[in-house]
Amino acid sequence: MKEVRLGRLAGPFLFKPFENLLVSPVGLIPKKDGTWRLIHHLSFPPGHSVNDHIDNIHCTVKYTSFDEALEMITEVGTGAVIARLDIKSAFRLIPIHPSDFSLLGYKIAQYYFVDKCLPFGCAISCALFEKFANFLEWELKRRAKSDSVVHYLDDFLIAGSDFDKCVTFMNCYRSLCSDLGVPLAEEKTLGPATRINFLGLEIDTLEMMVRIPADKLDKLRQQLVKMLGCKKTTLLDLQSLTGLLNFCSKAIPSARAFIRRFYNAMQGMTNPHHHVRISAEMREDIKMLLFFLDQFNGTYLFNELKWVDSDDLELYTDSAGGINLGCAAIFGTHWVFFKWPSKWKNCPIMRDITFLELVPIFLAFLIWSNEFKYKRIVLHTDNKGLIPILNRKTSKSKRVMGLVRPLVLCSMLCGIYFKAIHIEGKSNIVADALSRQQMDRFRMSLPNADESPAPIPESFLQTLSKIE
Repeated sequence: MKEVRLGRLAGPFLFKPFENLLVSPVGLIPKKDGTWRLIHHLSFPPGHSVNDHIDNIHCTVKYTSFDEALEMITEVGTGAVIARLDIKSAFRLIPIHPSDFSLLGYKIAQYYFVDKCLPFGCAISCALFEKFANFLEWELKRRAKSDSVVHYLDDFLIAGSDFDKCVTFMNCYRSLCSDLGVPLAEEKTLGPATRINFLGLEIDTLEMMVRIPADKLDKLRQQLVKMLGCKKTTLLDLQSLTGLLNFCSKAIPSARAFIRRFYNAMQGMTNPHHHVRISAEMREDIKMLLFFLDQFNGTYLFNELKWVDSDDLELYTDSAGGINLGCAAIFGTHWVFFKWPSKWKNCPIMRDITFLELVPIFLAFLIWSNEFKYKRIVLHTDNKGLIPILNRKTSKSKRVMGLVRPLVLCSMLCGIYFKAIHIEGKSNIVADALSRQQMDRFRMSLPNADESPAPIPESFLQTLSKIE
């Protein structure tokens, strides 16, 4: 009856307090602290529920990304002192207009109750609370005269360049919440410190590192192994796997490339016990993820969050048509040329321009990945068809995916982010000359180029040998 005492819930009533009271089911789900959360099932009955009559446009919400939190810390600098403060009973602080009370009834035993504050289970609750949280963040920045704060729903992450500045910032937030009657869950407050947990991941500002909990990685590995051994899985199990992958992808965004096909497989399905076929493409994604987890130590450095243009990095790639030619990659003064295999002569591969343009990019990442570690690279390509593939890290072409998967794996292992933009072919003079083996033109365009090319990795040759 705590919610009744706090004025957030009306009841108990032996009879409906409104003639038109809509009664929806409720349920309990356990919270991490051992307590229970009441969920008002406003999506029932399907097709005729409260949520069905709320336009999706009002429910759309864009949350702060984990990357934005890291960018904020990077702006403050290495060794930033950070703190996390949680709002108590977040949704339940937002009152419902009395005209909507009749939509929010439920019944326990013989008694009726009516929600007077935002319930868990209403489609619009997150969007409405986020508006309030956005206001809190804005007002805190104004009062503190600092932009070093981000929030994710009710979790606020604050940063200062030293201990005293962080404490002052925290007290400013406490004062703001006190003025507005917003209670804080002080028992959940973390910091000020240089290492705290935010959104389930540990942020270390001295090392400028993110750590994924070992138990999460172990659970992910177990679920992937289990799924690899099945022909089919339930929607519930696939949702559990994608949830874990989404959690880990907060620290390893490139991993999202391997989640997309799982989401595609779940489209249109609602019954958690319905079976989903595990396709060959999904199996390849699972194998790649398991290979990554075998190499991954659970940490990720985030000291370089600015996007660097491939021109600034002096990274150029190009492919030339014709079986007697090949592809080229240039990084600073280093370069490599790969001649198209003779077995590709008269094969469909030589007509697949998108695939051919991807080959030197993959080759460059394999050779110079250690130089690219933890960088965010904007790749330039004159192939418009390749741009969405590099940006979404997926393709409908099995042949192209044969390179995309190992390319993404390489980027994940080295903490590299990449995206692509279009350039005209005429702007890519040096790589164009090298791909056509016009060595005089190449040397004239890049006079300080290395005398000899970089060696071609065996792993590159093995990957290409499997392409059909």
